[in-house]
Amino acid sequence: MNTNRLVTYIAGPEVSWFLIYGFVLFLGSQNQPPTYSGNLRLENMSWLVLITAIVISFIPFLWIQENRGWLTFRTGLSGLAGIFFISTKLCEAIKYNDSRDSGVGTLYVMLIMLGFVILSLGLICAGLVIRFRMQTLPVLKWLAIIIGVILTLSAIVKLLAATPEK
Repeated sequence: MNTNRLVTYIAGPEVSWFLIYGFVLFLGSQNQPPTYSGNLRLENMSWLVLITAIVISFIPFLWIQENRGWLTFRTGLSGLAGIFFISTKLCEAIKYNDSRDSGVGTLYVMLIMLGFVILSLGLICAGLVIRFRMQTLPVLKWLAIIIGVILTLSAIVKLLAATPEK
């Protein structure tokens, strides 16, 4: 196995999860000591960080063209571990020190459920691409466009909802 091929396999989905986990650790450290605005920021960013991490973990499908079944297994396994670790660190960084802390446990469960659903959909799509030997670049391109449109529309709705009435 030559070096270029070895680097291709090492730069798989696990690396993306480690990088996002480092980013989550950085976000959590910015909320020390916990503040109300920092807690709200982490609550709002937790969804986006988790969805982005899952989407980024499928990027190695662009350059790894061999053993895609093994790559799908690696993406699923590292995705499950990453979802739990990222959700845990995000929720550990949120502390209200009152009765609202019970809602953080609900956020944790919802993040894991959402992450599992999105990861499962991605793995099903990857399996279909592998099974029918479709070209992945157009599929991933349209998937990225759809996710980008959804995130943009949700950001616009959130911005309009946050605008105070006069």
